Amino acid sequence: MPREITDAIAALLLPPASPLLLVALGAVLAARRRVRGGAALAALGAVLLWIACLPVVGLSLVRLLELPPAAEASFAGAQAIVVLGGVRIQDSPEYADDIPGPESLARVRYAARLARRTGLPVLVTGGKPYGGRRSEGEAMARVLEEDFRVPVRWIESESRTTAENATRALAILQPEKLTRVIVVTSAVHMRRSELAFRKAGFEVVPAPSVYASRARFRLVDWLPGSGGLAATRAALWELVGIAWYRLRGAG
Repeated sequence: MPREITDAIAALLLPPASPLLLVALGAVLAARRRVRGGAALAALGAVLLWIACLPVVGLSLVRLLELPPAAEASFAGAQAIVVLGGVRIQDSPEYADDIPGPESLARVRYAARLARRTGLPVLVTGGKPYGGRRSEGEAMARVLEEDFRVPVRWIESESRTTAENATRALAILQPEKLTRVIVVTSAVHMRRSELAFRKAGFEVVPAPSVYASRARFRLVDWLPGSGGLAATRAALWELVGIAWYRLRGAG
């Protein structure tokens, strides 16, 4: 199924779309003289949307999904570093090019540190799910080499999903007998990534980055906001993805 279709389906299942659909359905029922049922459905949608927008909810869900940081000892025996691509900024005006988005750039920064610490070769993976001039892999490689002065040995530019990141990375590394890899991605995305890479045939050393803030919750975190909605949506996206991977035999 094309990435655009699966993303659209996921967008409808996740907030804010799903609670808003409940509100809309409730309004339709109320207009058809099913006032009590329609009002209850609309109220449920409104409450769910309010909850989804609370930073205390979103950040708590994200923190539950995050794996602990990698320990130095876990890198023993690793043969390569694999960095997973993420959202790009297409045609960024100051660079006149496609560049890694903030989260992808944070992954690249951590990968650069690990590459210097371990001396391991780096593979970057990620295609162009929504078009663009430069793939996720190419954009990350450029930043690693030009801004962090870290060489990139392999660039994978065709994958559109995390599962494809894993299978295409294996196609590059397995012929060189490099199957114990340090996988770098966002902490909230690491559980699903680990499932995909283990299913593909890798021995995975998780190296999560881009953690949610560990600051204590403030009063404002109990009030709805766009940041809370984004965190809730990210966590639910990963939970749905993990469930889907497990249904397909990963893990």
